[in-house]
Amino acid sequence: MSTTQTTIASAAIHVVGQYNDAGKTLVGAYRTGVHRLLGGAASRYSNFLGSRQIPLVSEQVKANLIGAQEKINGFLANRLDIDTSRIVNVMDRVAAGTTSGIETVAGRVARVESPVATSVINALSAVNQPIATVSVQIADRIVAGTKQIEARVNGAEEAKPVRTVKAKAAVAKKPVRRAAARKAA
Repeated sequence: MSTTQTTIASAAIHVVGQYNDAGKTLVGAYRTGVHRLLGGAASRYSNFLGSRQIPLVSEQVKANLIGAQEKINGFLANRLDIDTSRIVNVMDRVAAGTTSGIETVAGRVARVESPVATSVINALSAVNQPIATVSVQIADRIVAGTKQIEARVNGAEEAKPVRTVKAKAAVAKKPVRRAAARKAA
């Protein structure tokens, strides 16, 4: 989308679409991360039980414990998939409703025939166009950032070192005792 030819309505629709994509990307990254967490916990649990000699616990009991843990993980993974799918559906419905509302308002504004109203609308558009352009750029950057998060969670991107910012320590001031200050005066 060209930023110079962007109308406010098309910019708003673009921003809504980008935020919807960013939200779905984050939900997908969350889903992937939780699946990895569940898989890691399951493997550590089965390794722990398999490698230990626990008194009064037979191999059959260990197998039952591992089976129960796999059922719990399966249940949690299934609930995660169902719940995140519902979240994505709600996000899509909200984005579709918002886009429809923007298109409706833009259509009604386009039908205005009064010269005074048209000049006011054109003036408001001229003032708000730079804001709309910046909003589009911000939305594009947010989507790019969420794609990086998704790639990192999926393990496709090597973790880059985080830049640290050192802050200056605040100097502690001694509290002034009002009673001592009054006696000195």
